[in-house]
Amino acid sequence: MENYVWLISIAVVAYIFGSIPIAYFVTRGITGKDIRMAGSRNIGAMNTYRLIKAEKSNRLGMAGFALVLVGDMGKGALALSIAKWLSSLSYDLAFALIIGSFFAVLGHNYSLFLKFREGGRGLAPLGGVMLYLNPPSFPIALGTLLLTTFLVHYLLGGRINWGKFSEVFSAVGSQIIGRVAGLAFVMVAIYFFSHEIFFPILAGIILVLIKHIDRMKVYMREGRTPT
Repeated sequence: MENYVWLISIAVVAYIFGSIPIAYFVTRGITGKDIRMAGSRNIGAMNTYRLIKAEKSNRLGMAGFALVLVGDMGKGALALSIAKWLSSLSYDLAFALIIGSFFAVLGHNYSLFLKFREGGRGLAPLGGVMLYLNPPSFPIALGTLLLTTFLVHYLLGGRINWGKFSEVFSAVGSQIIGRVAGLAFVMVAIYFFSHEIFFPILAGIILVLIKHIDRMKVYMREGRTPT
């Protein structure tokens, strides 16, 4: 029974850390605007970049993007570090890591501090989880995701000016079909490269995919990729 109490505690702590809306605070601090009311209304690094770029400058937008990305990744890594740090309490560490991953991403996607209604899409805290559990797996997963995203973008008739960073960057953020397909390939890559972290990553990816359902519906209905 005591083990269950500790696992529940990990879930609560991971959820609270995940709920911290870093993008909201960064965007509000730099532009004075509510990120929930602008752009895609997503509380994440990409929408932070778009909003700050439009209001201030591309350079400041990139700085805001980096700050939010690092902060959101840190939430996932911190949740897992706490779960591992408390492993001396003799609970099932493998299960605790799954719980930590799931609830850190859940908090990010449905923030306690934003009345559970707004949040990001979960990729950044999931990246932090992956980086913490197995650092070499992160560039492999990121490369797989980006490659799939660009390939799908090209197959769907999209063109990218590779000499213009902002255009490349925009394609990564807006190509929803490529991102969803990329996540499926990421799971395959993780299973074969580092199968011991497969289930903690899967727990987070399920939540990420759920957050993409609405955007997929827009694409299927209107034949366009939503921003």
